[in-house]
Amino acid sequence: MRAPILVLPPELASQIAAGEVVERPASAVKELVENALDAGAQRVDVSITGGGISSLRVSDDGHGMSREEALRALERHATSKLTRLTDLDHLHTFGFRGEALPTVASVGRLSLVTRTAEQDVGTRITVDAGGPPQVQDTGAPVGTTVEVRELFFNVPARRKFLKSMNTESGHVLDVLEGAALARPDVTFSLERDGRRVREWLRAPDREARVRALLGDEALLPCQGERGPLRVLALLSRPEHARQGAAGLRLLVNGRPIRDRALAASVAQSFGGSLERGRYPRGVVYLDLPTQLVDVNVHPQKAEVRFADARATSDAVYAILGRALADALHQPLPTRSAWASAHTPAPRPAPAAGRSCVPEAPRAPVEFIPLTPSPHEGEEREADAPRAASSVAEPAPAPRAAYPTPEASPPLDAREVAAPLRPSAGTTWSALRFVAQVRQTYLICEGPEGLYVLDQHSAAERVAFDRLRKQYQARTVASQSLLFPLVLEVSPEEARLCEARAEDFAAVGIDVRLRGEGALSVHTVPRLLQRASPERLVRDLLGELGRAGARGFSKAVDTALAAMACHGAVRAGDPLTRSEVEALLQALDQADFAAACPHGRPVVALTTWGELERKVGRR
Repeated sequence: MRAPILVLPPELASQIAAGEVVERPASAVKELVENALDAGAQRVDVSITGGGISSLRVSDDGHGMSREEALRALERHATSKLTRLTDLDHLHTFGFRGEALPTVASVGRLSLVTRTAEQDVGTRITVDAGGPPQVQDTGAPVGTTVEVRELFFNVPARRKFLKSMNTESGHVLDVLEGAALARPDVTFSLERDGRRVREWLRAPDREARVRALLGDEALLPCQGERGPLRVLALLSRPEHARQGAAGLRLLVNGRPIRDRALAASVAQSFGGSLERGRYPRGVVYLDLPTQLVDVNVHPQKAEVRFADARATSDAVYAILGRALADALHQPLPTRSAWASAHTPAPRPAPAAGRSCVPEAPRAPVEFIPLTPSPHEGEEREADAPRAASSVAEPAPAPRAAYPTPEASPPLDAREVAAPLRPSAGTTWSALRFVAQVRQTYLICEGPEGLYVLDQHSAAERVAFDRLRKQYQARTVASQSLLFPLVLEVSPEEARLCEARAEDFAAVGIDVRLRGEGALSVHTVPRLLQRASPERLVRDLLGELGRAGARGFSKAVDTALAAMACHGAVRAGDPLTRSEVEALLQALDQADFAAACPHGRPVVALTTWGELERKVGRR
């Protein structure tokens, strides 16, 4: 039987709509904090109990509201931010839809206390799950305090999808960090279950706020302009990069956003220092005219759409690429390293005039010994509004949205153009070895300049690459020890060793239990004969212990990287010419030869032009 079409009751429609705007306590905190900032607050204090599920409170010292305004603010689509559609092109506020307060009030027990500087008495309004507001006079400081108790008590379907209190508290902290980055001139604090856990005092500028928030980590400052776009970024060094973009924050016109395409451009701007899937920690600020950004594309305003997304991405890539190349003393990046990983191709040589590093990052980092072994598009989502702000772009838009300003030197075409064809023979093995310096650095000559290789990083990368490929094929060759090595271990490690003997064997290590507190090592991987068997086994035990129920396969890259590090050539080891040439040939076969498994760069390039300038020949 066909059900008749009916108009939903207002309270049910409000609860359904609330699910789009407020999906967890952090969403409610975000809306209330943004309201506080739009109200001119100089201090915002947030307090949560039970991860914000039991209660959450946001207090500010903004200009407050009169009784009439406070009652009106609890109605749907009541806002002071805009009056006509064209105002969306010139928004400088966080909020604009007038949904925050009524939405939060429909899924919890809300109490609002507010007073303006002109009033002698404040106003308290209570709303229970979207019911009629109860109004009374109260004493209150200038500003607004909103408290929400028992969030989603009347929407059990939403409440059951919430995570643990610690997880929800983490999301609240994330929201406040984003707000603190957006407004360095405002002080923020977070109280959790009655204890002050974080406070961000106002800072003189964005850079000071970022450094205060990220602590002691060394950050590379990068800034530049391209047409109307201005970029300020503070990013971690490549060796501190992480898998996934969770540690990278993006802000557009002071609004924290998510954008996978922009995050990828930031990572690509590191060139050969980062491989696919790894992103720096840090913050990137983009400022451009409001008419070039559409902020009304996501229910929670977490994404935006650019008038020309590709031009924005290219401009960010070019600005950061130039700044990072100078800061890291490396060649300007090209996007050839980030070509589709789905199309296997022969190992590419570098872009002409830039780097000898053959880059095609796919899987995580890799590694191998000096002597070669005989064994050897942007995604579109179905949800159009979300895709538009992350990977999709509007159909044919002018590509000149961010022309290079006349005051700036023209950008090198290699920074933003399609990958150039490599010059003939520009590969690792084509370099001419000149000398070993301090028994640590290998000086090589190429057609584009002098290449300085860190011999440990290069050998570590090569060893890891070979070891990982053999592990995946289950063909890791073993080398028997002349005498078994006996190690003392804890009872827990002994039990772990007995239970995970197959995992040890998979990486070429034969280890056997010899009582409650000892084990013996009989073989080690042939590729890692230089390494200490004891250190290999103890590192592997540590990784197996951390992997727990996930299994060794989930932590294999970390374990193999540690093993390869111990088995590689080290700083201080003298190398012969034949050993260096074997290392260069092996780098040609590595999946990602620009950095060691731990992210440290393998090579630094000084072009002939740079050298001539430094010695005064230009």
